[in-house]
Amino acid sequence: MSFSTEVKMELCECEVPETSKEALRYGLVYGFRGDSPFFVTHERKIAYYVKKHLPKKQIRFSELKYDKSVNYCVEADSLELQTKYGFFSGKINSSLTGETDDQVGTFLRGVFMTCGNVYVQKAGYHFELMPATSEKCEELYRLITEHGMDINISHRGKYMFLYSKNSENISDILTYMGAMQCAMEIMNIKIIKEVRSNINRSVNCETANIDRTVKASAKQAEDIRLIYDKIG
Repeated sequence: MSFSTEVKMELCECEVPETSKEALRYGLVYGFRGDSPFFVTHERKIAYYVKKHLPKKQIRFSELKYDKSVNYCVEADSLELQTKYGFFSGKINSSLTGETDDQVGTFLRGVFMTCGNVYVQKAGYHFELMPATSEKCEELYRLITEHGMDINISHRGKYMFLYSKNSENISDILTYMGAMQCAMEIMNIKIIKEVRSNINRSVNCETANIDRTVKASAKQAEDIRLIYDKIG
């Protein structure tokens, strides 16, 4: 299981209080992509989570079967749903996101579920949100930074996306969305890397000291032999 899937699986287990359900629905649709907005995943649990929190009569759910795999597609085919939850307008509606940290965090959880990923790389972690338009990207950037979290904005071809490679920033965002176990995992890995790095530095320093000591001792031994041979 990828780390991104692990995060989304944890988010699927988060309770959604009644006061935050509208924010979650808004976030899920806000992250949809395509001319006819949709979300596709090969993880059944994630697909059913998205399906569960959207109005049944306003979405189309399908299973796309291939030789050895199945992709699950949730499509927002209702104009009412698309209009209400901002598919045509990237500007974030604060009346739908709510104003408390719990509500905004739930909104970002929905966005991450449908257009976000976290990758594990040799250099560390890479968090990413890629909404459908540059306007949505800029709006999410504003919302995230306004709530005290750091994130960067960049381009990949013609698409704009948000990203962070800083483990502390990623951990803060995951915690804010509700994925506290995965956030702790990132910090634990960071601690382990720092401990290993410190050990490596100590070993390298000790090895260098030993090397210098051996070379100095060898020089002294040569000097002693030279004196013995010349003087006796």
